[in-house]
Amino acid sequence: MNETPGMDAVSVPSASRPSRGRGLAALFFTWMAIGLGFTMVPSESILRKKLAPVFDPWRSLTGTEQHWDMFGTVPHHRDYTVSVEGKAPSSSAWRTLPDVGPVLPGLKPVPGHFRFHTFFTRLDDKRYDYARDPYLANLGKVIVAAHPELKGGQFRLRKTAQRIHPLETIRDLGEPSYEQTTLHGPLDLPK
Repeated sequence: MNETPGMDAVSVPSASRPSRGRGLAALFFTWMAIGLGFTMVPSESILRKKLAPVFDPWRSLTGTEQHWDMFGTVPHHRDYTVSVEGKAPSSSAWRTLPDVGPVLPGLKPVPGHFRFHTFFTRLDDKRYDYARDPYLANLGKVIVAAHPELKGGQFRLRKTAQRIHPLETIRDLGEPSYEQTTLHGPLDLPK
């Protein structure tokens, strides 16, 4: 038997022994990598729909919920504003509500960040009902709290954008964009 001087026959150096801590760390980092990789599965995929209940709570908890559609297209708007208009139940005229923006909490105006633009452009898309419906219900409640005279009336969002022309059109016309206005609503306000 070959023995190393100074080494006990039953002792094994700690570096060669796998530890539970390393195993747990490897398992944790593998789970994190799989969770991050899950963000690249297209949202229309059957795999995504089946595995979302497994990964979404963890991704929400750790702040790793990321959607890669932010790399999908070039910008479409040079400027984008959203105003809130209201109509009292006894009136047929719409009026822009002063000091009221569509961003909750607090009815703030829309900042110039493209993620806000994306949210408001998706209000008309049926795929985003899950986010739109609760948002609009809360917005209606906050509008009535700020403007009680509108209780039982209606509101709508006026979205005005400077839509960017294609490059060929910019070259031909010398104009970078044109104004495009869309209305979302009318929606009933709480009574």
